[in-house]
Amino acid sequence: MPEYREKRLLAANSGLKTGFGGLAMHIMSYLQKVYRELHAQPELSAQEAQTAAFVAAELKEMGFTVTTGVGGHGVVGVFPLVGSGPTLALRCDMDALPVSEETGADFASQNPGVMHACGHDSHMAMVLGACRYAVANEERLRGTLMAIFQPSEEVGMGARSMLEAGVFSRLKPFRLVGIHNWPDLPAGTLGLQSGPITASTDQFKAVLRGVGGHGARPHQTRDTIAMAAAAVQNAFTLAQRRADPASPQVLSFGAIRGGTSFNIIPEQVVLEGTVRTVRSEDQALMIRLLHQAFKAAADLHGGSYELMYEEGVPAVVNDPAVTAEIAGFFAARIPDIPVVSEGLASLIGEDVGCFLQEVPGILLFIGSGQEGAVNELHNPRFLVPCQTLVTGYKALTSIIAGYLSK
Repeated sequence: MPEYREKRLLAANSGLKTGFGGLAMHIMSYLQKVYRELHAQPELSAQEAQTAAFVAAELKEMGFTVTTGVGGHGVVGVFPLVGSGPTLALRCDMDALPVSEETGADFASQNPGVMHACGHDSHMAMVLGACRYAVANEERLRGTLMAIFQPSEEVGMGARSMLEAGVFSRLKPFRLVGIHNWPDLPAGTLGLQSGPITASTDQFKAVLRGVGGHGARPHQTRDTIAMAAAAVQNAFTLAQRRADPASPQVLSFGAIRGGTSFNIIPEQVVLEGTVRTVRSEDQALMIRLLHQAFKAAADLHGGSYELMYEEGVPAVVNDPAVTAEIAGFFAARIPDIPVVSEGLASLIGEDVGCFLQEVPGILLFIGSGQEGAVNELHNPRFLVPCQTLVTGYKALTSIIAGYLSK
């Protein structure tokens, strides 16, 4: 064996030949080390320079061909295995949140006001661990492993930016697996469900315009406060009565701005909110209903309206065939890990859906809930437990072995 390959395999724990039975102590130590280092140095969306450098260095040490600066701070590692075969992509996110950490952990954030409160540090640790498994077992595997470390997930921009930068232009995988820790599931379990599991995350702003005046003389005005009250009620009523109750969706208003004093009817009121849907036809219907609601309110009071609607990240839809394939891998290779296959859908957003519109794949949930702990993403006291790292590693290595074994 050439010296460079021997060193590479030793760096990737060459003694590890299975990733889904017992777990060697050195890989457990590696998972925890990476998780803690990344947790202590969080970076906000579009600012993940040091995180990207850390990830790139780890991949290069393993022997991956690494491309940096993909769609911002995105990192892509490619590792050809021994023997021709398909390309499998693993995707994780890198950015942190503007949250001041309150965990009290000895590896807590060293960047004031920034925290990995969504667990993206754990996602990177699990994917890097799975990459080490592939390198250590390359003689038993075929094809290519692609590792995608995506920036700016929290602001819904990273996946699209990487796609626009041509992340798949040279090498397009045949399957893509994204991961996310999930505190609604107990640590030590997995969540794998076919079909829609997250929603499109759209936002809108409506401007209602009228004629302002004295609060004692409303008949001389075109009252935008009255328009706004009617618009909100119209929208809620239409969304409730016209939308398909069998399809998950929600309309919420988050801001109403207008007026400067208790006795002045303002010239303008601004409404802002969000729409979450899992089907494109529901999204289109909701846009039509908002126009209908705002126009009716404006017409009633002699005013006008303008609706600005911004489509956000698409819904994540787990491919049924890929879901079945991976469920089979889990049953055969990690039967001791419980897999939840229903009740996982929610109306949160996750921009891995952009990748899944290009490549058949799934978003896999890895349980991170702990009894007596804070089990809420984006909370300043949330931490991902070590058991989650182990479960995610076992899941990813079983997927690698399932798709890429000779």
